[in-house]
Amino acid sequence: MKVGLAQLNVGESKDDNLKKVLAAIEGAQDATNLMVFPEYVMGFPNGGLSKSWLQRNAEGLDGRFVEQAARKSSETGVGVVLPIFERRGDEVYNTAVVIDKGRIRGSYRKIHLFDAFGFRESEMFRAGAQPILFDMGGLVFGLTICYDVRFPELVKGLALAGAQAIIVPAAWYRGPLKEEQWQTILSTRAHENTSYVVGVGNANDAFIGRSMVADPFGVKALDLGVAERVGYAELDLSLVEEARRRIPVLSQSNVGAYKCEKI
Repeated sequence: MKVGLAQLNVGESKDDNLKKVLAAIEGAQDATNLMVFPEYVMGFPNGGLSKSWLQRNAEGLDGRFVEQAARKSSETGVGVVLPIFERRGDEVYNTAVVIDKGRIRGSYRKIHLFDAFGFRESEMFRAGAQPILFDMGGLVFGLTICYDVRFPELVKGLALAGAQAIIVPAAWYRGPLKEEQWQTILSTRAHENTSYVVGVGNANDAFIGRSMVADPFGVKALDLGVAERVGYAELDLSLVEEARRRIPVLSQSNVGAYKCEKI
């Protein structure tokens, strides 16, 4: 199973960002089974997100942003994890949509909103509540978004429920030692759950980029640095099985599995 990490420099224009998304899917046609995009890929205005900006730009799952990505997925056969600002009635969710060969399999709404370091996502977004799993290319994936990965019980619950790899689209803000925090947390979640962790960062100047893949032993397998670029990594199920045989932490855990929606 090969996964693509689209570390895009996201700007304010939703149309320009969509063009980058479609180009990345097109370019991945012969390279990967699954392309993952960063959090806030629909847009990030100068000065940061605001509730009014989100209200103007959020779309439903049937909106143009998802529809165009799904069409390109259908044309290329590439699966997609696409974060969006999802409008549902008067509420906006920070959502990651799973698209498989043009079909919308389902979506995950960010459970842990980023209320830290002086930011208040809860003033702009409604929190989700339902963890999800999906299978693609012979692996079972769990989905988290950015700040979620700081909560080890969520990732542990996904692994106990069957996830062999955890996907983490992110817009990890710059700041003192933030790159070290991000990469240490991703490697730790991988090692403590004997699972791959695929973190895809936003390359806008407000964020660190630094997309990476950590293998089930916690070893860094890919690091994309800070600039806009696309990278690919092979996820080997046999390595997950080896890690779980040699380090049986999941079978020894007294934490319960999450009740996940399988999409």
